[in-house]
Amino acid sequence: MMMGRLAAMFLLISCRATGAGAQDASPSSPITDVFADLHRIHKWNDSNGDTWDPFWADDDTLYSFNCDGRGFGTKPRNLAFHQLTGDHPHRLVGRLVNSMDAYGAANKKEADGATWKAMGQECIDSVFYAFVSRHTYGNESKDPLLRQTAVNASLIKSTDRGKTWTRSAEENYRKPMWPGGRFGGPFFVHYGKNGGSVDHDDARKYVYALSPNGFWNGGDDYVLGRVARQKLPELDASDWTYYEGGDGGEDANWTGQSEKAAPILSMKAQCGTTPACFIPALRRYLMVVWYIPVTLKKWFEPREILYDFYQAEHVWGPWTKVSSLSDRFLVGGHMYGPSLCAKFQEQKGPNVAMSLFTSGCPFEDVPQGLYKLWEIPLVLRTAPVPKSSLINDTDRRIEYRGNWGTTQRKYGANRYDLHFTNADGDSLEMPFTGTGIEIVAEKHADHGDVDVFLDGELKDTVSLKVANLPRLSQVTVFSALGLPKGRHTIRMVNRGTAYAILDAFRVYVED
Repeated sequence: MMMGRLAAMFLLISCRATGAGAQDASPSSPITDVFADLHRIHKWNDSNGDTWDPFWADDDTLYSFNCDGRGFGTKPRNLAFHQLTGDHPHRLVGRLVNSMDAYGAANKKEADGATWKAMGQECIDSVFYAFVSRHTYGNESKDPLLRQTAVNASLIKSTDRGKTWTRSAEENYRKPMWPGGRFGGPFFVHYGKNGGSVDHDDARKYVYALSPNGFWNGGDDYVLGRVARQKLPELDASDWTYYEGGDGGEDANWTGQSEKAAPILSMKAQCGTTPACFIPALRRYLMVVWYIPVTLKKWFEPREILYDFYQAEHVWGPWTKVSSLSDRFLVGGHMYGPSLCAKFQEQKGPNVAMSLFTSGCPFEDVPQGLYKLWEIPLVLRTAPVPKSSLINDTDRRIEYRGNWGTTQRKYGANRYDLHFTNADGDSLEMPFTGTGIEIVAEKHADHGDVDVFLDGELKDTVSLKVANLPRLSQVTVFSALGLPKGRHTIRMVNRGTAYAILDAFRVYVED
């Protein structure tokens, strides 16, 4: 959150994840920062459930399972399947395709005391695939860290766009393809539309998937499996091999036993189920490793959840951390279960925009609830991150005009204080010296619009209002980077009688 930000108003050029052979001739571009654009969070209020992993099918449409909810339907199920139609992440419309009744109503358990969950999903060569596995909630498992276990995974497929699926739920229960937990929560590596057409890491030839060691949340490591693309439709676990070590490519060692796989990333109790996604414009992979930093005392009531962004030039690694996002910006809620999407990747110069889909809690099925599908826009930056400093709202350089007041916050806000006004026309102004400026504020249902001027010119009218979400704190609501070196002035004017808020300014200075 304290790293470099990117101007949210950038106009971006589409960069599709198919046909990446020409890009393989260019060098890989390391990611220096991942900016989560919390100002533009979008949530589907008509949805319900979690573990969304939208995949890009051959018909140019997204599809996704959800777990433990009704999805876009009316009846809660252990898992259900949906279509997401639209030409922009925020214009997607969800439609139930299959309620997957054979996998049971939500929280329906079998004799093993576990429930069905969908894991990673993908469309490859016009066939839909999904991993399913058996899960035991943290309050019912024997794990001392209250982790949800994920075991006995199988792979199912559909040749009619999700209307019917094989293998059957009964077969998966009685004869799982991957008994035990070593490959218990697999997610596909996303390469693009219809499985992608990417030469990098032999992705035209192989399909890759990664899994933590038998846990949905808080696993200890990830291992990498692969299967020949032409063998995938046979749904035969014996066709899969697992990365055992080596330098990758032709020099890598692969084993037919998942228990002998070498972890591609190890962090005790920090490896939640998640896919990796290939970024064609950068010839690089991105993965969101999510975890609860403080051991749970009660299921499922975390104090904080972290999303750590990891990158790698090759799918087998080495994986290195880029940045981290805390869910403390959600006042009274949490996010979990992130999934990076191959569709809607866009490029502007060296930077790439993409979508992170996620869900959260509390779990009430109400419009303002978080137990739904939502999307956070990401910007992947490859240029060096300029130095920055945070200027609190109480700084003497800020001149407030009108009836501004101050208030204390026990959560989120920088130094736990804010300036606010609800008088139309009230303004504030601050001179600064640097090459970039950002406004950090909170968003809430009773906040309104503000005009933002830079060096006397109106740059944007920013809405601080948010509907059907909790109060959002420390949100970057305006960003202007790449300014000429020197002295500038930023001004903010309240428009209307709803509240305008200032938490801080972030000023960037290049060396």
